[in-house]
Amino acid sequence: MMRNERGYTLAEMLVVCAIVGLVMASLLALVLSGQQAYWFGTTQVDAQQNARVAIERMVKEIREAGYYPQTPTPLTTGACSALICYSYNFDPIGTGPTATSVTLQYDWNGDGASASASVNDPMLCATGAACRGERVVYSFSSGALTRQEMGIDASPLTIASGISSLAFTYMAEDGTVTAVPANIRIIGVTVTAQTASQGAYVTMSDRIRLRNR
Repeated sequence: MMRNERGYTLAEMLVVCAIVGLVMASLLALVLSGQQAYWFGTTQVDAQQNARVAIERMVKEIREAGYYPQTPTPLTTGACSALICYSYNFDPIGTGPTATSVTLQYDWNGDGASASASVNDPMLCATGAACRGERVVYSFSSGALTRQEMGIDASPLTIASGISSLAFTYMAEDGTVTAVPANIRIIGVTVTAQTASQGAYVTMSDRIRLRNR
């Protein structure tokens, strides 16, 4: 009785290797695609968080800008004879607002000192130490949003990093763009964040109405 001892030929082995290689290449492509999608989604979440932190921190303070505990002086002359007009001791926005920097002004103790750019005038805590300033500067530079309370912070503090761009837009009561601090009633903020190279870009925008003007 003879046995068939025929094995695989080299050609058959090459065909099998080629088929296995194609299957493995397809699986590898799926794995890499999944990893890329996961990484991209992670960077998108991080970017959203950074943009949200940047905007939410500014919104509250922008809305409160111009706070003055004293009753403003009514005006009744000129065009104000037919309108309701008031005279304020200072502007909610400091001089020289730009697309990447804004100075917010408050008068927590009602002494009018916030009207002067040379006066930092921080309030005093119960301990007698300065605890909150009346001039806050938000600025964007080199991928970071910084905040500095004049008279409190020795240098700007980073609020959010991974910021690709940030732009302030200043508008008057009627929605027209203005650079005059006394006329600013609405501030638009647009933030774009990207936390990793080649990662997702996320853009968030908001428009804040100055509550005290």
